[in-house]
Amino acid sequence: MLNIELKARWEDLGKLRERCEALGAEGQEPERQVDTYFNVNHGRLKLRESLESGAELIYYLRDNVAGVQESHYELYRAEDAEGLKAMLAKALGISIVVAKRRETFVLGGVRIHLDKVQGLGSFVELHGAVDESGELPMVADEVQGVQRALGIDPQSLVGESYATLVGSVEAA
Repeated sequence: MLNIELKARWEDLGKLRERCEALGAEGQEPERQVDTYFNVNHGRLKLRESLESGAELIYYLRDNVAGVQESHYELYRAEDAEGLKAMLAKALGISIVVAKRRETFVLGGVRIHLDKVQGLGSFVELHGAVDESGELPMVADEVQGVQRALGIDPQSLVGESYATLVGSVEAA
């Protein structure tokens, strides 16, 4: 599967929530997510656990680029998250754990995530799903349109994953 996405630092999620609502974005219930990242040689592999939406194993490939970028990913719905996590921890080892509170809005074909990440602060992510590769330019334009509508400054864009950012904070 393929997404077009971007991530930015954002100080006041309340103001951003108001902007989303003013634009007519449909909000969903907030959720707490814990992402356990495992050591892999290529890409990223994480188990996302949420009391609200269950657990998913997510494998993805994405460059660390600030701005609109492609993210190729695969999802596996996990029925026994604890058992899967224990097995993957034994086989691969855990690289880092990222905890966050996520509030999601949907505006057209773009999902807007308002994230409060433990140890890092507040962020906004925009995700546009791509069904066919020919849609890439159109979806990228839609994501950038939402970026402009929300007033996300290009200077605030972040290329690194939350795992990389948390790892750099813990290493400091």
